[in-house]
Amino acid sequence: MLYIGLMSGTSLDGIDAALVDINPMGYPRLIDQYYHPYPEALQSLLFDMSQAENIHLDEFAKIDQELGKLYGECCLNLLKQTQFSSSDIHAIGSHGQTIRHQPRPNAFSLQIGDANQIAEITGITTVADFRRRDIAAGGEGAPLVPAFHQHVFFDNQTPRQILNLGGIANITVLSKEVDNTFGFDLGPANALSNEWVEKHWGLNYDKDGEIAQTGRINHSLLDQWLNLDFFTLSPPKSTGRELFNINTFEKLTPDMLSLPKEDVLATFIELTAISISKGVQQWGYTDGDLFLCGGGTYNLYLINRISKHLPNLNIKKTDELGIPSDMVEAVAFAWLAYRTMNNLTGNLSNATGAKGARILGAIYPA
Repeated sequence: MLYIGLMSGTSLDGIDAALVDINPMGYPRLIDQYYHPYPEALQSLLFDMSQAENIHLDEFAKIDQELGKLYGECCLNLLKQTQFSSSDIHAIGSHGQTIRHQPRPNAFSLQIGDANQIAEITGITTVADFRRRDIAAGGEGAPLVPAFHQHVFFDNQTPRQILNLGGIANITVLSKEVDNTFGFDLGPANALSNEWVEKHWGLNYDKDGEIAQTGRINHSLLDQWLNLDFFTLSPPKSTGRELFNINTFEKLTPDMLSLPKEDVLATFIELTAISISKGVQQWGYTDGDLFLCGGGTYNLYLINRISKHLPNLNIKKTDELGIPSDMVEAVAFAWLAYRTMNNLTGNLSNATGAKGARILGAIYPA
């Protein structure tokens, strides 16, 4: 049965759309994919909205509708690449664009991208708002993809972990017993480094980590950052741009403004590598396979730094498991829509902290 998954993450770079065939056992096969970068003006608006202390209600409603229409158009553009039409698709799973995420004790998570618009434009039943049912059950609504990782990527022979390097880094530690599988956010992946590169070089990202490689890691700065309370918390835990943004870090360590910008960038990359390695060493497997997904898999310097701190892990990409590293989350939300449409649960309580597994999402009929 055919589903479309839509993902736009904390990197705020654009929309990933995946056309997925899911068999009766719930295993997905990626048929085709489509990527739509955010227009610069929209990207800037979304970033400002994600950082603003107060949001104007009229602006919120306008962007919510605009994003919903854009998601719908992405689905149609994806279908144009194939021999399929809207009538062939059982449902769309849309993550939406996160503009607020607050962990417990007073957890909430808000994604925009009006699913009514998606359903209306495409003529396809749409499932959205996946996070808030988990929050109602006492969880943080994130990370949600560990349930997908467990179902699709588990291997009975070798210890296996899935590391997503999006705006935020999160990991899933797979287990023979589903109830023992867990996942959590580790800290920043691309959020800080991309924002710093855009601010100082006018680039969306540092290709292959080439700029970061020219800098020197500032260990004084690094030590101060690693003292953030988030890094001392035990799983389950989640985070977002509310904490990991340049403005927060400049206030925390104003001396970074007087350092060479290449050094700060190299130190951001090292923060990611060390926070990942510490999380794995404390909570995960220090040997076996670590499969990477997300945009950060293309940052060769970052991968080299992770490898240095976790030398006993075999680091690979999820491409070797049949899903391209940059499409894992889009495929995951097609799978989550499949779960919802079949009255199946979509969360892992060990990952989100919820009281138990729940059927996630709201359904917007075609």
